[in-house]
Amino acid sequence: MSKSGNPAHLNVSMKEIHPFSSFQEAITKFDNGGHFYNLFSHAKDGVVSPAELEIIAGTGQDKQKLILFLVMSICKMDNRSREKILARLDGELFETYEKYHPVHITISQMIERGKPGLSVTLVGTPKKISEQTVGKVLVPVAVGGETSFALVPISESYVIYELHSDYTHETVLVGHPKESDDLPERKLRLGGILSTLNEIDQSQKSKEGIFLEIQFFLEEENQ
Repeated sequence: MSKSGNPAHLNVSMKEIHPFSSFQEAITKFDNGGHFYNLFSHAKDGVVSPAELEIIAGTGQDKQKLILFLVMSICKMDNRSREKILARLDGELFETYEKYHPVHITISQMIERGKPGLSVTLVGTPKKISEQTVGKVLVPVAVGGETSFALVPISESYVIYELHSDYTHETVLVGHPKESDDLPERKLRLGGILSTLNEIDQSQKSKEGIFLEIQFFLEEENQ
């Protein structure tokens, strides 16, 4: 339950998720009838369509972020309740779920096997680092009606954090968009998409690494 009494309410500025605790809470919000102009979505018909979920998630038509929201919003429910929710997804939405279902990984796994474009969730404690240039990322640049890409310092677009594990001394970089509020520096479950980072090592040589572009987060209870 969220502090405002609205389960899985998405705070857009913070991108924080307060997960549903039961099947009934989730299905009541998800099965909402969709956009008024969507003739194929009906409230309380027992089926959840993409248009209905988009209203709750606030992700627009970005399918990868939509499924990330879905998975994180039901992550605290028991297995049977999660399965019941997935069984209510319509054919299109279930296909999208199967395509973009995020992988829950550890910090070590992100370092060893993380690949750009993969949706992931992981748990750790973020610590904000200085705005020194730790690498560069590709960003779209519109020139004369055409869009190209340019490498710019990551700190121009993101507030950068090191994510620390409770179990090892390893850390990874995560980026939170600058227009959003700061992340709380306590144990969090972060959800996002792995992106390419062109890192500069001590010998000033460039190498390709990855960082997590955060889309959502939720507070993780300390064990």
